[in-house]
Amino acid sequence: MVDRLRVTELDFDTIKENLKDFLSQQSEFTDYNFEGSGLSVLLDILAYNTHYQAYYLNMVANEAFMDTALLRNSVVSHAKSLGYVPYSRKAARAFINFTGNTTTNTAGTLTIPKGYTFFSEDVDGVSYNFVTLEDTTVTKSNTDYTFINLPIYEGTLVNYLYVHSEAQNPKQVFLLPDTSIDTSTIRVSVQPSASNTQVSVYLLATDSSNTTSQSEVFFLQESLSEEYQIYFGDNKIGKKLEDGSVITIEYLTTNGELANRANNFVITESLVDSLNDAEIEFAVDPVSPASGGAEKESIDEIKFSAPVQFTTQNRLVTYSDYAAYIKKNYPTINSISVWGGENENPPVFGTVFVSMQPKTGYYVSDVEKQKIIDDIIKPKAIVAVNTIIRDPEYLYLLINSNVLYNPKKTILTGDELKNNVLSAILEYKDNNLDKFESTFVLSKAQDAVDAVDTNTIIGSEVVVRVQKRFKPSLGSSTPYTINFNVPLHRGTVTNKMTSTQFVVFDSTGTQREIFFEELPQSYTGIASIRILNPGQNYTSAPTVTITGDGTGATATATIVNGTLQNVTITNRGINYTRATVSITGGNGFGATAEAIIDARTGSLQTVYYDDFSQKQIVNSNAGTIDYDNGVVAITDIRILSVSAPDGFIRLSFESEKGIISTAKNTIITIDEEDPLAIVTTLEIV
Repeated sequence: MVDRLRVTELDFDTIKENLKDFLSQQSEFTDYNFEGSGLSVLLDILAYNTHYQAYYLNMVANEAFMDTALLRNSVVSHAKSLGYVPYSRKAARAFINFTGNTTTNTAGTLTIPKGYTFFSEDVDGVSYNFVTLEDTTVTKSNTDYTFINLPIYEGTLVNYLYVHSEAQNPKQVFLLPDTSIDTSTIRVSVQPSASNTQVSVYLLATDSSNTTSQSEVFFLQESLSEEYQIYFGDNKIGKKLEDGSVITIEYLTTNGELANRANNFVITESLVDSLNDAEIEFAVDPVSPASGGAEKESIDEIKFSAPVQFTTQNRLVTYSDYAAYIKKNYPTINSISVWGGENENPPVFGTVFVSMQPKTGYYVSDVEKQKIIDDIIKPKAIVAVNTIIRDPEYLYLLINSNVLYNPKKTILTGDELKNNVLSAILEYKDNNLDKFESTFVLSKAQDAVDAVDTNTIIGSEVVVRVQKRFKPSLGSSTPYTINFNVPLHRGTVTNKMTSTQFVVFDSTGTQREIFFEELPQSYTGIASIRILNPGQNYTSAPTVTITGDGTGATATATIVNGTLQNVTITNRGINYTRATVSITGGNGFGATAEAIIDARTGSLQTVYYDDFSQKQIVNSNAGTIDYDNGVVAITDIRILSVSAPDGFIRLSFESEKGIISTAKNTIITIDEEDPLAIVTTLEIV
């Protein structure tokens, strides 16, 4: 018997049945045919109304919390309570050298005014408008006016004028009507009245703790219509506008990320110097292509960034502070890694290292790096803490899979099955790699291959090799250090390091196309000693003691300015498979070091094959390999040219481990353009 309504069932059909069951228990409706009467319509309306109310209340509850909110204005409102303003579109910025050549060397100046226009070459069929945001003046040098690293921004400068009415706008809120605004370019100036032409420039308030009652600042917020608004203080936090004040707002509207990669600019307007000379020939030379353009922050990005930045409390102290603040103010990066100098070898105290992977391309330009340090990091960082931005280092994976399958259990051809395996590996890459602090798990990749067609694939064997690429300085004798940042597999006769080819002079002065060859060492003595901590306050050379399961190894220490500078092996010893190093005496403290055993090192030689397929050695001492730390050190070598079209030399080793994790500025990736990156062979059962 149903003597009460069930309120936990909220879909339409269940609500209606619930109402019918309840009414049928009432004496007034005994044996009543609900479906065959007009009461059915009333039950439909009541069920619909109940269902709507349930849905509405559920959505209201969702919107009350940032994690479950679906509407942008709800998420923005929650973010505002955390002191977070979602970033707008960001204009792409390029740097150019701009030269004006005159016919005389008479001293003068030339000014590029704010809003001066440049046009880019086409990007995907579209030419973009770039402008300057500040007046820039240079003095003539000989006959030239030269602007070095002039920043130009994609977009159009617009401005609006408002007259404040206390009666009509008591909250002092002014709408910025353009949805494509770059809020970082907003410039606000205020006149006390139309008759008083004294202009005050108001700045964006970023820290209310430093804002007094008379601070000339404005505040920024995103409106419910996804446009931006500015508003002013109340004479408690920030200066209040006077009635009748004239507010001028100027900013840049932009196409965001669409203009990234724009380059090779031309001008369409003439310039006149201080000598009234308009007969000037101008040349525009690109320094770095446009980059940094980005779209407005998405709902998911706001949900992630707002709580993270709230924890930073508007300061840069921890690693996560740096990561959150940089990503908010430079949103064109896909991934960021931050670490302290104490984790460097040797340690670099008082320094924070940052590495950024851009959304497009592989590296952030040097000019952009300096702008990030000067404009974003320095104003918020702790005094006396230095920041260094390093480029990402890419560790490329070469995946070779041997797939055992039964062709009778599939309608796919061999090529179609290979393509499906390729797609599965690339999907694994997209989901797990291509960012800092990523991990490649061989077993997971193999599972992805096996799952391509569980009916026909019996099993697979996947072998992964790691590859680093470096571009040599052609024509000069240069050493190179290639850091894989992961342990490397010690080569065998049939499974050695591979190297792409390059051209050098041999001992007779003949050009040879050669490659590096690995020569693994066998267990015997101590190859070298690596300093882990140089220590301090040493007044004399400490004693270096090597202990382990071998015999005879000795070494001496060199002290420079009170720290351990070098440890020199005086006797390599024999029969070591493990060894430890202790440093004692010398009146100092803190120095530590580790022993590198021959078995964990290898050497490089450069070779080529002659016309009779005989190996010829060009240099038998071309470098060393540290397998444990993944470091290849190449001795001075003069490389004339490289066989690869992109100018890179590639070194590839089998990975020592099936789990490859990155640290610091290393990113694991698979080069989809490399035909050797993913190779699949099929074996019929």
